[in-house]
Amino acid sequence: MSYLPALSGGLVRLERWASRALVILFVGLIVTNVAMRYLAGKPIVYAEELAAILLVWLTLVAVSISIRDKAQIGVTLLVDRLPRVAQPWIDALVWALIAGMLAILLNAGIGWVRSPAVEFEQIITTGWPKAPFFYIFPIFCATALIHVLGHLAESIGKLTGRLA
Repeated sequence: MSYLPALSGGLVRLERWASRALVILFVGLIVTNVAMRYLAGKPIVYAEELAAILLVWLTLVAVSISIRDKAQIGVTLLVDRLPRVAQPWIDALVWALIAGMLAILLNAGIGWVRSPAVEFEQIITTGWPKAPFFYIFPIFCATALIHVLGHLAESIGKLTGRLA
């Protein structure tokens, strides 16, 4: 299981580059659309819809990064009052529960994106199918699951006396 933290570390580097690219695309699209609207009088028709899609992608990539960095808000009031011996067990249990939840969401997300209902959805302004853009949800679930499994492996390593 020691490969999971290393895999998570490699994945987060890729996610950081993807998030940078998405920010550049998002800002570039908005600035270009504003320029086209006010300088040329002809805004890009699909810009708002594409910007919304980019923003959703950026958000989910950023959430996955924050899970890897343990930057999520945590309420530890109860856990901090437990004996020191119990705290690592609670940590491992929480990571295991999150992993289970993400596995369920990944399975449901794949089923949703492949469903016939999604096949018919189109981006209004371009007529492109929405399904390829919706794949960010299962991608997010998979990347977040890898990060959580990395944290779980580290927690188990601490419990067994080995660093994962």
